[in-house]
Amino acid sequence: MWYRCLIAGICCMTSTAVKAESITLRILATSDVHGHFTGFNYFSQRPEINGLVHTATLIEQERASADISLLIENGDLIQGSPFTDYMVAAASSQNPLPLANLLNSIGYDAVNLGNHEFNYGLEYLSQAYAGVSAPILSANLHATSSFAKQHLTHKPYVIIRKEVANTAASTTVINIGLVGVLPPQIMQWDAHHLTNHVRVEPMYDAAQRAVKAVRDAGADIVILVAHTGMPKQSSDGKDSEQGVWELAQLAGIDGIIFGHQHEVFPGTEVYDGLDQVDSKQGTVFGIPAVQPGVHAEHLGILDFTLNYSKERQGWVVLSKAARVERVTAARNEALVDQLEPAHQATVAFMQQPIGHTQTTLSQQFARIEPTLAMQLIHDAQLWYIERYALANALPWTELPRLSAVAPFHAALSASDDFTSIEGGAVTLGDIGDLYRYPNTLDVLVVTGKTLKVWLEDAASALQLGSADDRWSWIKTDIPSYQFDTFSGIDYQINPSQPIGQRVETSPEINDEQKYAVVTNNYRANGGGDIADLDGSQIIYSSPDQIQHILIEYLRFLGDKGYPATLRQNWKIDKN
Repeated sequence: MWYRCLIAGICCMTSTAVKAESITLRILATSDVHGHFTGFNYFSQRPEINGLVHTATLIEQERASADISLLIENGDLIQGSPFTDYMVAAASSQNPLPLANLLNSIGYDAVNLGNHEFNYGLEYLSQAYAGVSAPILSANLHATSSFAKQHLTHKPYVIIRKEVANTAASTTVINIGLVGVLPPQIMQWDAHHLTNHVRVEPMYDAAQRAVKAVRDAGADIVILVAHTGMPKQSSDGKDSEQGVWELAQLAGIDGIIFGHQHEVFPGTEVYDGLDQVDSKQGTVFGIPAVQPGVHAEHLGILDFTLNYSKERQGWVVLSKAARVERVTAARNEALVDQLEPAHQATVAFMQQPIGHTQTTLSQQFARIEPTLAMQLIHDAQLWYIERYALANALPWTELPRLSAVAPFHAALSASDDFTSIEGGAVTLGDIGDLYRYPNTLDVLVVTGKTLKVWLEDAASALQLGSADDRWSWIKTDIPSYQFDTFSGIDYQINPSQPIGQRVETSPEINDEQKYAVVTNNYRANGGGDIADLDGSQIIYSSPDQIQHILIEYLRFLGDKGYPATLRQNWKIDKN
């Protein structure tokens, strides 16, 4: 067998004789790592069981039990964490950046580009990947300017040749073709970096051409490496951004690695409405497919048993399977040591201010009254979507817009701890305290009738209290993340009324009116079982985490910082 091993951070090749007539080919995949390399949460300042230092141990275990293996990275690698924020900040003074050494040490065989690779421009993209030994893939991305051609070195496909030694001291070669694609929407999301420099064609057209080309070039087996997902909670599989359902119907594909949506497949049920998708076996139109979640918490695995047919002078797939494995607490200590200097630099980087606030931002009373801390999150969400609306004249952008946010670290009693950011400089660590989950932003279109139910469900987190005890109004068995507050509408909650009749709005909500509500992906996809939200109401899914939206919003505010003016748009009726 041929496989890579990592010893003291050095990659080596080992061969063992196997029967060429029948072999196990294992394709290993990471996707949507978003800069989670070190297994450390830089917001909470605590270790966590994710990141490539943990995935590396699982990778080695899986390599060791296969005759032949490949390791593929499927995009959104260089953005999304304090570590990658540090890399961007260090790019002007540090060369090389730590990414190439990391990928080479783990032994990646190919890297597909995702949408977030373009967030910082083409020059940074090329610097981040400088020195990576693995080929970079994208079949539907085309450089059109001399600047882009200077910084983009990707290929539409690659064939990786693996020699299989047999007992007769001869070798047989298996050619594994890899084809990469990414969402064409990068031309909208990062237009300021990409306009007049690149062209992105539809994924299906590019993949169809590249799959044929790689087959014609001699590939025995072809893996589609697609930084795209599938429509959720829907029976309609056609989508220009989430294109795997259509791509899986292309002739000539043997396996699929996909991502972009941060789901774990096989295992999730969000795609069960689609025809020919088996979320338990992990197949799409009978083709084994994996999506390995987010933050290097899982490793995607495609297994093929192949037989070499002398009559056909080629390889035949005898069996195929897809699975996803969760990483464990075991770490690759050689990688930990290798990343230590950049890790310590990131810890220091987190203490740097990214903006400031004119007064204290506290969530102490967020369960019983509006607070500036919650208002900041609302304002950042609406600011982000306002920018999108200005750039995209879509029907939903004309609807009344609201923001829905729940407090994560509010007090339930006078003795409880809570988030509090003092007036003045705001650091990256403060942002992690204010918004504690790696949620992304979604926009839902709901009717006034659904909005009323949403408001009432949130109001169920309160109870009738006494005027001399402000904490008595909180129903403490309902967690704070279930208490959504809303910006963009005035309302009051009367806990003395039965649930369903507690909320009065001004002006009164019309049942037939439609609203665009900006919220996090957890709530939008049905998290918390509120208002029958199930993902079907989502009209837009942002590629950005809310933590990073908050950072960009504070940077946008500049020297004036976040103002001290509180909008009292909701209250508890205590009469």
